Amino acid sequence: MANPYGRPKGSQNKNRLDVQARLDALGCDPVTGLATIAMDPANTPKLQAYCYSELLSYVAAKKKAVELSGDEESPVQVVFKWSDDEEEPTGDNDSN
Repeated sequence: MANPYGRPKGSQNKNRLDVQARLDALGCDPVTGLATIAMDPANTPKLQAYCYSELLSYVAAKKKAVELSGDEESPVQVVFKWSDDEEEPTGDNDSN
């Protein structure tokens, strides 16, 4: 019986499975290959940086930019706090 909701979550599509099968048949591991190129000191720093950048995308998600906006009546206020003090910000900058 076919899944009325489409492909199950996490399953791979046919094209991806086909490419993986071809790479496996060739004994090719692209991640290992890219890491080998990145770590080879004989390669240019530019090529090494490119390889590391490509590998990084598999272990760390790219962060999206976040826009903060406000108006004159209710501007955005950002408070950075470096201690566990319970003191509330006063809004004045006379403490310099």
